[in-house]
Amino acid sequence: MKITFYGTRGILPSGAQMSCAWVDAPGGSFAIDLGSSDLMEDPARVAALDHVLLTHLHPDHIDQLPRLLAAQPDVTVLAPEPVEGVCQLDSVPASWRGLRLEAALTNHPKKNFAYKLSDESATVVWTGDGSYSPELAAFCRGADVIICEATLKEVPAEEAVAIGHMTPALFAKLMNEAAPAKAVATHFSELDPPEYLSEVRKYLHPGIELIAAHEGLTLEV
Repeated sequence: MKITFYGTRGILPSGAQMSCAWVDAPGGSFAIDLGSSDLMEDPARVAALDHVLLTHLHPDHIDQLPRLLAAQPDVTVLAPEPVEGVCQLDSVPASWRGLRLEAALTNHPKKNFAYKLSDESATVVWTGDGSYSPELAAFCRGADVIICEATLKEVPAEEAVAIGHMTPALFAKLMNEAAPAKAVATHFSELDPPEYLSEVRKYLHPGIELIAAHEGLTLEV
């Protein structure tokens, strides 16, 4: 499995490439979220893009969906809510492009899926948006790589849970309980990546590798 990031920001800062990644899997490629105009400027990628996982239907995760539908009207889309004008899957399939697929709802104002993707060698969880919960930690446990949103600066945990996003301390709490080999931060909004990682390291177990996603980053897992 190979994951290439096209967008790693949230709705802020304005004009940034928002949530989006390209995944190469044993049974074919697909995108997770469609917040990146850069992806849609790549004709080869667009021509090959017939499967998409959407974590949820907030604008910073689906901004480029209309452009994709114009180019690929028969694309297969999986999302936690129906998508107008798209052939929506009725349930989460057990297999997705040759990977085992599971989904779990997170704590977020808009219905959001965290996705677990597994092949014979590795398991990856992509959280989409959401704050810490024991249920999310349990879903993530056993993953080799967890790609997690990194939206908020440090605020009280109850405030972050009410908003439905991660602070550095809650990001670290999730990782410490799930114990992946790699923790990947993405969806930066209130803090730039170096600032966010610096705060996370205050709480994170030292045995977990911490990575800031950026446009063009490719992870081989």
